Amino acid sequence: MEVLETLAVALGFATLAGLNLYLVVLVTGLAINQGWVDVSATYPDLMVLGDPAVVTVAGIFFCMEFFSDKIPWVDSLWDTVHTLVRPVGGSLLAIHTLGPTEPAFEVIIALLAGGTTMMAHGFKSGTRLAINASPEPFSNVAASVTEDLAVLGGLALLSVNPLLAAGFCLVFLGISAWLTPKLFRRIKAFIWLVSSKLSALVSPPNEERLLNSGLSSSENQMLGAVIGGRQPDPVWSAKVLVGKAKLMPGFVPMTFGRLIAEADSPGSLHFVGKRFFRNYYTYLNLDGLEITQESRLFSEDIVLYDMTGSRKLILRLPSGHREMANRIVDSLKAIRNRNITRMPSERVMLA
Repeated sequence: MEVLETLAVALGFATLAGLNLYLVVLVTGLAINQGWVDVSATYPDLMVLGDPAVVTVAGIFFCMEFFSDKIPWVDSLWDTVHTLVRPVGGSLLAIHTLGPTEPAFEVIIALLAGGTTMMAHGFKSGTRLAINASPEPFSNVAASVTEDLAVLGGLALLSVNPLLAAGFCLVFLGISAWLTPKLFRRIKAFIWLVSSKLSALVSPPNEERLLNSGLSSSENQMLGAVIGGRQPDPVWSAKVLVGKAKLMPGFVPMTFGRLIAEADSPGSLHFVGKRFFRNYYTYLNLDGLEITQESRLFSEDIVLYDMTGSRKLILRLPSGHREMANRIVDSLKAIRNRNITRMPSERVMLA
């Protein structure tokens, strides 16, 4: 049981360090320095945190983080700088919790603790980037205060019941592993849409220039493999961002890909997307789907849905490409009706 509690404390320190390393060190150091907790017998190597110099430095850096963490985009810059600092700090806390061990075991613990801290850090930084997309600063303050309270609550629980605290940490890490990729996909999509909007304001898009290109080699290879090994013959293709994908198997929300109308595939569309740096393929049958175009602040949306409201797919083009979106909608309706025709500009490609 003692070994499990020691591992639980190490896990707790590594996880909480990913949210706010300096607060963890400051509160733990103060507790040791003031005699609120006695770790001399159980975790003697942690006594160094109670050194006045360590407490002072941790307090200074915590004050800096306290204010920067509540300012939109400054918090993300701070998180970027600490992408290396927090995992190293989490590893050191975990190693000092375990005390003297074999060198090989220390390396293993350092890797595991560093990965744990990085996972918590990734969730924190991803959440902050997503929050920064909102125009008001209050959500940043609320997120920062929530994180600080979570760290304080986690440290208090570690001192009372390490095993229960470790259980909460494992649940949090599981949620982080599931949500973090989704957060970063959403952030990447937002940056693409905003940068495209700004580019369109500076230099209006040249529709004719964007209508001439072909598939990339990887897209051509993947599409050729799924249509029987023959050379694909795209009527048109367009780079899109997948938005909402309700009951549309194969489409991953907030991923980029290429929508492809292929000459020998009437009534359907091909989609080659990219996820985790790898291409994926899915097939869309247009039967029974209504198709329309909707303009948003940062995008031109192509919306495919059925009349029952059970299925819905939103494919987004950058803002400023309304004409392109309308032409694709018209083409999709023709394809749905088994009437594939090439667009006036021969092959269409929205880069």
